[in-house]
Amino acid sequence: MQFLKENSYNIVKCLLNQIAMMLFGLMLALAAWQNQTLPLCASLFSVACYLFLAYQMFWELGGKDRIRVDGGRAQPALWKGFAVSAIANIPNLILGILLVATHNAAMSNETAGNIYAVCNFLARGVEAMYLGLIQLYSPYNPIAFILIVFPVIVVAGAAYIIGHKNFRILGLFGIKPNLKDETR
Repeated sequence: MQFLKENSYNIVKCLLNQIAMMLFGLMLALAAWQNQTLPLCASLFSVACYLFLAYQMFWELGGKDRIRVDGGRAQPALWKGFAVSAIANIPNLILGILLVATHNAAMSNETAGNIYAVCNFLARGVEAMYLGLIQLYSPYNPIAFILIVFPVIVVAGAAYIIGHKNFRILGLFGIKPNLKDETR
């Protein structure tokens, strides 16, 4: 319970990022739906933006926590990025699990069919940034709605760890950060 209290701001921030990217992905998907390949490109672009937002947020969180650990005010917890992102993605996981659970029974049971239809509508709306990928590769497989949750959890956890280690990925490409802007 203490973990949720301390990280509620970051969990809400993850949810707000997902809502923003949901709207962005939905707008791109609607604009590109007339073409065969444009929905896939729009989906890849919106997923890349979503993962970049998660990376940026959790890298900064890892860096801030590193300062607290170096100052002796906290214990290192390299799993924190994975945990915060997983908690923020619980609604997506619940929708995916409900889709999988009601998928086969939807044809023979009216209640299961209604639950499946509502969850399918909600999952496609909440995870709109993935619509092009799902429509192309797995339009009728509800397991896809569970699997699409894991990339952001992995990216968030990895970003937290490398932020905690003060490693910059852009440094691999020879791009140095402008540290004058960070001191203000």
